[in-house]
Amino acid sequence: MYLVICEYYESIELNFMIPGHTKFKCDGSFRLIKKFYRKTTVDCVAQCYNDRNGFQYFDIVNSLKTYFKKLPGLQKFQHFTFTNANPGIIKAQEIANGTFQEFKLLKINKFTANKILENVKALSFSVLVPPPMKYERQDYLYQNIRPFVKDEYKDITCPKPIK
Repeated sequence: MYLVICEYYESIELNFMIPGHTKFKCDGSFRLIKKFYRKTTVDCVAQCYNDRNGFQYFDIVNSLKTYFKKLPGLQKFQHFTFTNANPGIIKAQEIANGTFQEFKLLKINKFTANKILENVKALSFSVLVPPPMKYERQDYLYQNIRPFVKDEYKDITCPKPIK
């Protein structure tokens, strides 16, 4: 919904498979990635990407919960549609070709809807910082994984544990 409100897309359709039938055609690509990964030596996470920022996770949920309500009964729905014609409204279907139910998820409080939409468009998300690794995990990596890492990456991937 955020991507539609910010006008990155005119509409988004999101579909989930029926539980127990969750194999998509694209899942076959993961097999190719796993096959390639097995034949590749990776000694540290930095070898997996070319971006100097590395992997970053943003705190999107806490930023958006100010402006949006949770969808009640989310897990019973399999098909969702968001459009810029109806910002803040989600259409959801429980089954394919079933009837759509509309839900207004945009919270309207003391601000007008337009003001809220402007605020949503202006949001910036803070970067989530992972918690420090527990000593037991550090020790495991140091004792069990470090011997398999190239010498130049040992202090990056499996440094000596710190209490």
